Parts: sequence; C-alpha cells; structure tokens
Amino acid sequence: MKLFAATMALAMLLVPAAALALPSIVGNFQGWDPADPASELTLNGNGVYELTISAGDSLHLYKAVDGDDWGSAFPSDPNQTFTPATPENVTFFCNLGAVPGTKQGDEYVFHSLNPPIVCGTLQSALGGSDWDQTDTSTTVMSDGDGDDVWEFSSVIPTGSYEFKIVLNNNWQQNTSPPGNIPFGSDGVNPVTIKYYMATNTTEVITAAAPTVISAPIDYDGTLADLLSVQFSKDVEQITAETEANYAITGGPSGPYTVATATLDGSNASLVHLDLATALTEGYDYTVTVTGVTDLAAIPIDPTANTACFYLHKVDFEINMHLYIEASGVPTSLHIQGDTHPLTWDQCGGAETFDGDADSTYAVTEYFTMHYTCGAAAESTQVKYKYVVDCTTWEGDFEFGHFVTLDPNAASQLANVWWEDVSPVDNITCDVGVLFQVHNSPACAAGLFVRGTELPLDWSTGVELLDDGTGGDVTASDGVFSAQVVFPTGTYKFLEYKYFCAETDTSGVYECDVLPNRNLTLDDVNGCMAVREGPMELEDLWNWCEPVTGAAQNVREKTWGQIKHLYKAK
Repeated sequence: MKLFAATMALAMLLVPAAALALPSIVGNFQGWDPADPASELTLNGNGVYELTISAGDSLHLYKAVDGDDWGSAFPSDPNQTFTPATPENVTFFCNLGAVPGTKQGDEYVFHSLNPPIVCGTLQSALGGSDWDQTDTSTTVMSDGDGDDVWEFSSVIPTGSYEFKIVLNNNWQQNTSPPGNIPFGSDGVNPVTIKYYMATNTTEVITAAAPTVISAPIDYDGTLADLLSVQFSKDVEQITAETEANYAITGGPSGPYTVATATLDGSNASLVHLDLATALTEGYDYTVTVTGVTDLAAIPIDPTANTACFYLHKVDFEINMHLYIEASGVPTSLHIQGDTHPLTWDQCGGAETFDGDADSTYAVTEYFTMHYTCGAAAESTQVKYKYVVDCTTWEGDFEFGHFVTLDPNAASQLANVWWEDVSPVDNITCDVGVLFQVHNSPACAAGLFVRGTELPLDWSTGVELLDDGTGGDVTASDGVFSAQVVFPTGTYKFLEYKYFCAETDTSGVYECDVLPNRNLTLDDVNGCMAVREGPMELEDLWNWCEPVTGAAQNVREKTWGQIKHLYKAK
C-alpha cells in the first residue's frame, strides 16, 4: 500500500529555491530567537531540512519556525522537549509542508534522539504496548543509509493491524494520512513500513492479500454519485477497473450500479467509481469488492472486502461582514480541513460563494462516516478553517473551527464568523488594565508583558516598572506595574505572558512549558470612561514554580487558582 501526498510533492518541486530559505530551530538553548542565523536549517539533497547542535545533558525545549516570524512556529503547544543523558550532538529533521513559507499544519519536525516509531495494534504482537507513543522497545524506525526514508521491518503474526507514524514520541504532530493506516500480515513474510520525511507520506509493503480500507464519497458539487475505494495495497488495473467487481447496497435506491471504475493515476491503491444513481444523505451504505487482485495476482481477502459508512451532509456557512468592512470583498474563499473531502491544500478544498450578496459565503460537503460493518457509525469531529484568495488564512494554524458530525442526523449547518470574531467579540469602549507582578526576577533588560492584542505583541510588549511611574503605585516595593489601554474594537479574548528580557533580543518567558495566561477584556464594567483608573490585575511571575517573595494574601489569591484579580473601585 502506498499513500502519497501528491500535491505536497508537486508543490515542493515547484517552489523556487528562494522560498525555502531561513527556517530555524528555536529553543531555550538559543534564546528563543527565530532570527538567529546559527539556528537556521539547511535543505539537504533528500528534500529535508537539517540542523545539528551540540546539546548538554539538560532539558531542551524547542519549536521549528518557517522563517523569522513566530506566527510560523510549529508544532502547536506545548514545546517539543528532549534531555540527553550525556552531552552529545543532536540533529533536527524538518519538513516545511506543501507550501514553504505558509503555515498550513503539514509541517513536521523531530530530532535524532527520538526517531519515528510505528505506533498501533502491532506493538503488542511484537511484545510491546499498543498505541503507546513512548514505547520504544519494538517498533522504532531507522535510517541506516541516510536517505531520510525511515524504515521498520519485521515478521508480524498473521492478522489485520493499524498504525500511525509518531514523531518525538508524542501525538502533537499528525503524520499523513490523517486516519490510522490498516494493513495485513501473512505471518511468514516481513512487513516493511516506510516513512518519507520529505513528503510526509507512508508506505506499507506486505505479502498479505489486499483488503478494503474505506470508501470515501467524492462529491462533485451537484450529485453524490462519485465514490472511491481505498485498498490496503496497490491493485492490478484490469481487475480494479472491472465494474462488476463492486457492489454498493443500502440507502433508498440500492443496489447501485457502477457505471465506470478508474484506477487513480498517482495512487494504485485507490479506485474511483462513478455511480449511475447518486447516494442520499442520512443512510447507511455497504461497498463489497470481489475479483480484484494485487500486483502479484493475490486475490482480495474475502474476510476483509467490505466498507460500511453513513453518508452525512454539512452546509458550511461563514459570515464575512467584518472582514469585508476591513479588507474588501475577497476574490475567492475556500474551506480547508482535516477530514475527507476537506484537505489543507490551500485552494484544493471546496470554494464557497456568496449567492445572495449578504456577505455570508456557503458550500455543501458530504462526509462518509466509516464504521465496522455490523456496528454503527459514531460521531466524528472535523477541524476546518477558511483561506481568502488562496493566501490569507484565518489566524495561525492552531486556530480553527470544529464541527461534530452527528450519525443520527442526515445533515447539519456549520455557521461561523471569519476568525471566530463576531461584532460582540470586540470591546465597545477603551478598556484599561493595570498589570502588576509580584516576586519579579532580576531582568537585565527589563520585565515585559507580551500578548495577542495591541498595544501588546509577542516581539517587544510593554515594560513593567517599579519606580512609581507608568501606573506603578509605590516605587521600589517589589511590585512591577504597567498600565495598558486596549482601544475600542480590540478582540476581547486576550492571551498574555510575562517575559524577563536579558538583552534586546533574548530572554525567558515565565512557565515556558505551559500555555499562555488568558484574560477577557470587560467592556461592561471596565470602560475607562466610567471607571476611575484601569482594572487592576495582580499576577505572580512564573506561577508554575513554588512562590517566594510575595505577600501571603497575594499567594492565596493567585497561586494555583485564577492567577489574576480585578480590584473593585
């Protein structure tokens, strides 16, 4: 079985060399500086970016950045970690995805101390623990020839299995394809699993008979009459393209006639079926395959030749009123996502349209909710987001909308606002906040508050002082303060953290391994026009560590509880 991200491979070939420049590894060992030239990755001859560092025997925290902008950092929180047992060289391996320079969620990074592992139901069959991403006893992959194709090979007991490739011994990066990869073993011949780092694709080589994995619908915008069959391995063309080898039952009009069957031009384990009659949402369907063989003329396994699914329709709508007011009418607006038929391929997803010119764009998608035949479909969560003019995404990739597909309903509506910001999500007045930090460390270049909304940002922020100015009440009392006014129209859901600057470009964030602090800007009680002074916020520096140097009442109010407090006026 070969599962290739064909569009990714093509894009990597077409992007000019200049667009591939300047990705970096940033971490606590280099000051978290994405512009540090010593931390830049180098593209090797295999299409993978590499960087080798000399690492001491201490905790290392890191992310990859596709350029010098923190908005292009990956993977999502928390930071990746490693701790060498002894000082040694550590190599990072990085793939920038289908479109280098654009963060889409298909970028991946790992390091040489934690090679990829095959994580799945085969682990216990080999003496390990199934689906344990930290179990390195049985299925660790290797790259002995240095071609950046990581391999695992073993004779596995007879049976059917499924797996995922796991990077860095954690689930924070979802390698391709999105779902689990099934395969069979005959118990005699070795099964070889390959992970191609350059294209983020996985290949399984097995002598076992082919099986049916799934049958996703390929909605063409008018009728749900296009269906595909995904096999566990490459299949022979003549038998795969024989229409009589496929039987589709279920729904209100079954059985369904297959008008044509066509082997995919770039993936010989995928066959596309054109049905004479369209399928209908809200019904269960079964696809049964007979007569198809693999390239060695091995016939399909008769015990694993069916795929069952529930057909579900989602009407996607997005309100673009605020975007259009600020930036004008988009030329195009596409929906992207992590569940077929949605993809993260920029403009590869379905285009939405504003048919009645009310600034609400819409498109219909059909989802095949697969389940074990004889059981029942279960709810499925789909993550998705929109992209304007094939270039402008909604926020960073970590941001996204979610819709849970309901197997008890034929269809549903998923209505959202661009970037999840509606008119009620923006403050309607100027809101002032007095940030106050107790038990501050000694910072050579100052203590700053940084955050997601201006005048805060993640590059400089606003400095906190203990000199009786800038909102500080008492000079030299050990409480550092900064008064910040957030202007009318600011997004009210603020994320922030405190930063101890050692130089103009380096320093340490508090509680670096934990998420940001959160604060909702209150435009009901917090408007500067109706208050005497700003809302006051009392925080503790590095609240994830034992607290020292702060008054007992502050520790009680903040440590391990809400971590901030508005004082009444």
